[in-house]
Amino acid sequence: MSDIELACHLAPWGNRGFINALADIEHAGFRGVEATAEIVELYEDRVGVFSEILVQHRLNLVAITAGGMLWPGMNLDEEVERNLNIARFLKACGARYLTLTPPQPNPDQPLEDELDLMPAATAYGEIARRTLELDIQTCLHPQIGSYVDEPKRLNKFLQMSDPEAMRICADSGYLHEAGLSPASFIKEHHKRLGLIHLRDVKPKDKRRRRSKRSKERPPMVSVELGKGDVDLHAFVKAIMASDYMGWATVEFDHVAGRLPTLARDCQQFVEQELDLVL
Repeated sequence: MSDIELACHLAPWGNRGFINALADIEHAGFRGVEATAEIVELYEDRVGVFSEILVQHRLNLVAITAGGMLWPGMNLDEEVERNLNIARFLKACGARYLTLTPPQPNPDQPLEDELDLMPAATAYGEIARRTLELDIQTCLHPQIGSYVDEPKRLNKFLQMSDPEAMRICADSGYLHEAGLSPASFIKEHHKRLGLIHLRDVKPKDKRRRRSKRSKERPPMVSVELGKGDVDLHAFVKAIMASDYMGWATVEFDHVAGRLPTLARDCQQFVEQELDLVL
């Protein structure tokens, strides 16, 4: 057993299913939720109402996932202000983390040199510094298909942004998709760990499992914990070795009619199989 509390991501329910999501997540035994940035648009003028709804379901807002805009192409000043607005909402709700996904390649404007990424990285660094002034920790979430999808690029992006202000969100699904050792990744970034995402994945098409001869990554889908190809026990062992204390967010994809069951089964898997909650 460890000093980790468990949250569930609201994304599978969608914004229209917010109330049902909270009921399902509370019933499953989670203590917190992580939301998408759209929740700010729905409740930024009704923070008190939003907070009261969470209290009624005995849940905490842990983090909001944002970012992932196309680069080149996004307006960097607007991106900074958008994320600062999210940070102000997080602070008003008593939350602590902004999960920031990296820029996505723009197919219409490919980069000619990795230094072309510096303006976006600098903007992300500004977001991390300024949210920290609000006591909100920005955590970069490496993601397959983004400009930060392998260790060399991740480290380069951190250096170009602000490695002192930016933390890392370690996602078990990402590490599996990228073919990275959880132990090595966590050991390298343990001082920067800000948030944990527990996610299991498997190939969307079973016939397209990655070939040893091919560098092509087959499309992956997030599934119920324990039902995919991720070695979650190895991931948890690495987290435990790092003495991480804080929140771990469970993620899975939408499955019509099964969301309450998925939430409950994932929570039980973490508690009974991974022994990772208080």
